[in-house]
Amino acid sequence: MRCTMKKFFVVFSIFLLAGCFIATPVARANEDTPDYQATVSTGFSMVNKTYDHFETDVFEMDSAVNNMLISVNAIKSESCLFRAYARFRYAKSGQWTKFLAFDSEYHFATIEPVAAYQLYFVVRDPMKGKTEVPSFTAQGVYIDEKLMEYVMQEPDSFEPEKIAPKPTVTSRQAWGARPPKSSYSQHVVQRLVVHHSWIPNQSQYKGALSIRGIQNYHMDDPKTGWTDIGYHFLIGPEGTIYQGRPETVVGAHASPNTNAVGICLIGDYDPGKDPIPPVMEKSLVELLTWLCSNYRVNPGVNIYGHCDYSPKSCPGQEVYKRLPQYRKDIIAVIGQK
Repeated sequence: MRCTMKKFFVVFSIFLLAGCFIATPVARANEDTPDYQATVSTGFSMVNKTYDHFETDVFEMDSAVNNMLISVNAIKSESCLFRAYARFRYAKSGQWTKFLAFDSEYHFATIEPVAAYQLYFVVRDPMKGKTEVPSFTAQGVYIDEKLMEYVMQEPDSFEPEKIAPKPTVTSRQAWGARPPKSSYSQHVVQRLVVHHSWIPNQSQYKGALSIRGIQNYHMDDPKTGWTDIGYHFLIGPEGTIYQGRPETVVGAHASPNTNAVGICLIGDYDPGKDPIPPVMEKSLVELLTWLCSNYRVNPGVNIYGHCDYSPKSCPGQEVYKRLPQYRKDIIAVIGQK
């Protein structure tokens, strides 16, 4: 069924979002490998000035990509008004996009691949405080153009007969989340993507400690440096649902991330690895049911596994083969007008 789509996919899971790290012991998941990856030091800083700007070099990429995630490490004074801009050069036409504004994390998706990019920073500070932009990271992946056309098109309308109740979700405050580095980009929920963490697996899971470790990896690793944890929800083997990013903002888990909510099951669900706990499965179906009914997402066609976008096995073959049944269970609960 959907696994046949994998032949199209070499994704930039904005990548990489089965990526996981836990505080004790240190571990990292089998994240997707971007086609392009760079960590760039800018050396830009502003102090004792009310205004400054900085333009980077043009960065050429050896292979063209059609999905990029750019994360800017900006250390701002409280009075600072900071704005970053990015532009991209199309590989075939050689034409540049206009400069596109963002705060510190930018997701770019296009059907036609791009081969170069450039950043531009603008800083205003009436109090003349100190602002630095030590570095930024850029990750890019090429996805088959047919797949890009499919995922970027507007989904068919869906109206449930009833709205399912929201399951209990552990708040960010309750699990000790760090605040995001900057504001998020808003999006409209249209697709739901299921992942597994791979590492930590069930035996390594330490509750909220593991969730904080995943967030630390996503935010602090030199190759990522994202604004926040990449997923919108994470579910522990005991069934606890943790809130990651708000589901109404763009995440960082499966390119193109815009309009897609990422849900990560803690554990390794490839054959012969962790069993799927019924209590975790129950939490997943309840969460998917609420999301589908509340955001008018058609469960029959818009619930995916990460492997639908990537050559990785995520969310594990044991979970993936159950997705068709989950779709049927959800429709049975919420119906369709």
